[in-house]
Amino acid sequence: MKKILASLTFLPALAFAQVELKTDMFEVVEILKENGKSKIEWVKPDNIIPGDKVGYRISFENTGDKPADNIVLNNPIPENTIYVDGSARGANSKILYSVDGGEVFDSPEKLFIEKKGKKLPAQAKNYTHVRWTLISPLQKGETGSVQYVVQVK
Repeated sequence: MKKILASLTFLPALAFAQVELKTDMFEVVEILKENGKSKIEWVKPDNIIPGDKVGYRISFENTGDKPADNIVLNNPIPENTIYVDGSARGANSKILYSVDGGEVFDSPEKLFIEKKGKKLPAQAKNYTHVRWTLISPLQKGETGSVQYVVQVK
């Protein structure tokens, strides 16, 4: 009986942060307004064809009992798509990219590819992954999201 009681007294110390993720996909379209100006909207995808832009929004929520820190979200660029330069967004996060299948991540100006034996600066079309590192802990019950856009080949 003492062993059971001792175990139960330590249960509050076992409280932990738990982060739930959800990924949603949208078609990114340009809508022409009556005043002749256009705006970009993320809409439910209908029929995606080559040339279309697709947006991915990764939502997260801390459903645990304490703040969650050191949160890193890695997302691959889907096959047969190209990352749209400058499209990654995420409040309170540092955004890095990979050009080697997610082995090494860095800022765009520090990424290089090798082509015909030459080291060349990487371009957005070379990105294979996007990584967001949250700068501050995600508090209990707090939510957030990150996003990026690709173009279908």
